Amino acid sequence: MNRRAMIALISLGLASFWAPRPALARASHNMTQAIHHAREAVAAGREGRPSVLVRHATEALHYAKAAQKERPHPEVKEAIHRLEEGIRYGERNRRSATRIVYRALQQLERAPW
Repeated sequence: MNRRAMIALISLGLASFWAPRPALARASHNMTQAIHHAREAVAAGREGRPSVLVRHATEALHYAKAAQKERPHPEVKEAIHRLEEGIRYGERNRRSATRIVYRALQQLERAPW
């Protein structure tokens, strides 16, 4: 194999190694959205607006489940359970919903994305 062909193959290999991965990009987008909505839910809970907390926590749950499907992780799995619990508590206007969703947010932020 001549030198030019070898350099072209090595370059192509390196380019494909650093090329963005669609599944990882989707999971990263989903995690970004999950964290954003979890933060909004916590802020709404601190302001005493349980209906807004439930709406944002539901959105965070949707995105967290999508991210978990793309790239499973134990922290995200536990955050999903906490979000579900926080939604149930928020629907009952319980003040602890904010604390539960905050813990879910912490777990989402700890997940390696």
